Amino acid sequence: MRLQMRHQAAMTTSWDDGHPMDQRIAELLAKYGLTGTFYIPMTNSRPVMAEREVQVLSGAFEVGAHTVHHAVLTEVPDATAESEICESKKRLEEITGRPCEAFCFPKGQFRRSHLEMVRRGGFGCARTVEMLSTRFPMQGAGVYLIPTTVQARFQPWTSYLKNCAKRLGFQNTVNFFLYARSRTWAEIAHSMMQAVVQHGGVFHLWGHSWEIEEQQQWPQLESVLREMQEFRSSVPCVPNSRLGDLEQN
Repeated sequence: MRLQMRHQAAMTTSWDDGHPMDQRIAELLAKYGLTGTFYIPMTNSRPVMAEREVQVLSGAFEVGAHTVHHAVLTEVPDATAESEICESKKRLEEITGRPCEAFCFPKGQFRRSHLEMVRRGGFGCARTVEMLSTRFPMQGAGVYLIPTTVQARFQPWTSYLKNCAKRLGFQNTVNFFLYARSRTWAEIAHSMMQAVVQHGGVFHLWGHSWEIEEQQQWPQLESVLREMQEFRSSVPCVPNSRLGDLEQN
C-alpha cells in the first residue's frame, strides 16, 4: 500500500508493566524492523522480568521507568510518589547501564505536581494513556507529555469516547467519530496509521503483553506491526523519548 506523505510523521510503540511476555513483543518488533519503549517497574502484582532479562532487552530497545512498585501516584502521599519516580530511574540505570529518559504513569493517573516530580527526577518525557491522538508530544511543567493512538486490546467503543471526554480532547473526539466507532482495535489502528501517513502526526501503538496473551490478540497485533513495516521507509519508527526531538511541521 502506497500513500503520499504530506507532513512530518512518525511511528512509535510502548509496552507497560515489564511482564516476561514482553520478550515476545520484542521478538515481533525485531521481526518487523520496528522499535518502541518498554516501561518496567521493579515489582508488580503480576510477574516482571528478571534483571538480566531487562538488561538484555535494553540492548535493543528503550527501557523506560514505571515507578518501582507500579504505584498509582494519585493514591500515595507526595513523598512516596517522588521516591517511586526518582528511585525507578536510578534502579533501571543501574540494571541497564544506560540513561533512562522516559517515564510512564501507572494506570495513566497523575497530577501536575507529579509532572514536576518527573522533571526533577531527570526524565525528559512522560507517556500518558490519552488515546486516539495523532499529535506530537507537548510540553507540560518542563516535560514532554506523550499521548497514544490505540491500545492493543479489545474494549468497547464507549471506552474510547470516555477517554476523549475525560481529557476534553476535541481532535481526539473527531478521530473517534472518524475511525473508532464499531471497529476492532486493529481496524482502528490501520485507519489511523494511514491518516498519519497522509496528513502527518504520530501513530502510537501501546499495550500490555499479558493482556494481549489473555485476550489472544497476537494475530491482530502482528497484522498491525506488519503494516507499520510497510510504511517504515517513509515514516520513521522511533522510541518514545525521540518524539520530542522530531521537527514538527
